[in-house]
Order: sequence, then structure tokens, then C-alpha cells
Amino acid sequence: MKGPAVLALMGTMLCNAAIAAQLQVQVRIDVQRGCQLVGTTRSAGIEQLGVLDFGSGPRLDDPAGPLSAALISQRQPRLECNPDTPYQVRVDGGLHGGVGEVRYLATAAPSSRPIPYRIYADAARLIPLPVDVPISGRVPDTGSVELPLYGRIEPLKDIPAVGRYSDLLKVTVTW
Repeated sequence: MKGPAVLALMGTMLCNAAIAAQLQVQVRIDVQRGCQLVGTTRSAGIEQLGVLDFGSGPRLDDPAGPLSAALISQRQPRLECNPDTPYQVRVDGGLHGGVGEVRYLATAAPSSRPIPYRIYADAARLIPLPVDVPISGRVPDTGSVELPLYGRIEPLKDIPAVGRYSDLLKVTVTW
């Protein structure tokens, strides 16, 4: 009976012996250049960015200065990207066309003359956004770029006909 007891004891000792192995696991991520547009809902088609509203008034020949408008939106749009990512903003000529830096507001009345206006990328209205010309930039270290729009109507020599004047612009942001 000694034989089976010794074998049982040796089997127990072998089962209790600790066997160790060291393994390595490589962990990595490839951070790619990319952006996301924040402040708009992404879906198929074109999103409504907001409104440039110049308000209302009987005349546009005020010598005191131009009429101004800023983008009215529930959430100001911005581009969030890796720092140093190049991007471009392009604004088309709108429904009524445009040349250079001038676009036009028009009314449905065929006899009325369109009202010229300009849009800008800054509140001081020093950085114009010409028709279909991309404005390029690089995302700063903060990783965020605001995408505001500002408008201006210079005083007009002619008094426009009564009516609601409007335009519809397409803004394209690429990165």
C-alpha cells in the first residue's frame, strides 16, 4: 500500500507546483488627422447653419454707416480637429450670384434692384469671404476653430423697393 500512497503524494505535490510564464501584450493606437463639425447635426443633405439678419428699415442710404449682421444660430458652429490640421472654408455666390466680394439680396418683384452685401470671417469685418474662393487655415493647438459669419450692407445711393430681400448661401468646410 506504500506504492499507491507515494504515487498519490507525488501527484499532489506536482499539482501544487506553481508554473509561471511571462507574456507581453503590445498596446497601440494610430492617431490620424481628422476633424468633426460641432454645433450642427450631421445627416444626409445640407444643414441649416443659421441666419444673417440685417433687420428691417425703410431706407438703406444712412450716411451714419453700413448695416451689419452676425450669424444667428442656436449653437455656433466650430471645427474640432487635431492641432495643425489644414482646413478651408468656401462660400458660394448664393441664389442671386456674386462677383469678387459682393453678393446680392433680391426680392420676388422683377422690377426691384438687388441689394449688394458682403460677408466676412471676423467681427471687425476685415477678412472678406470672396465668392467661391477658399479661405485656408490651420487648426491651432486648442484643436478648435470657430466658424462665424458676419455681413455688411454699405449705404446705398438708390432707395430700394419695398419687399423682403433674401439670399441663400452654401458654406463648404473641408479638411
